[in-house]
Amino acid sequence: MPDSAQTNGATNPFIQPWMEFWSKTIEQSQEQTSALLDAMQGVPDLEALRRRWLDSLSKNIDTFMRSPPFLEAMRQNFEAMTEMKSHGEEAMNKFAREAGMPRLTDVSGLFERLRLAQEAVLDRLTALEDRLEAIETHLKRAPAKRDGG
Repeated sequence: MPDSAQTNGATNPFIQPWMEFWSKTIEQSQEQTSALLDAMQGVPDLEALRRRWLDSLSKNIDTFMRSPPFLEAMRQNFEAMTEMKSHGEEAMNKFAREAGMPRLTDVSGLFERLRLAQEAVLDRLTALEDRLEAIETHLKRAPAKRDGG
């Protein structure tokens, strides 16, 4: 059974690139370790050793993060997260609709309608004030004309 699982994993088009990547990574790590041990044959300079180790680690991580399988896995992960977020929002909207609970879009639409209604009322009040002022001005002039005539 383990042999068939290994065979299936090796021939699986999704798993095979990962296996190739990790086998190359292990080979590179062995080569780098060998080079590091060869460099340590003389008097070890700890700062140089640290620098070489960090450079090796940096190159290894950079190679891993730029590999097509890793980038493809990241793309698939982002797509799955986006889809999950979208489905979550849809489920919450459906639940809120069925429960009769307002959502942010409902409330923001309500505020917009209230703002428009408020502007309409204020415009109408301004028009009424203008008419009242015109009537008051006319009435102030009218008695003056009657007294004089």
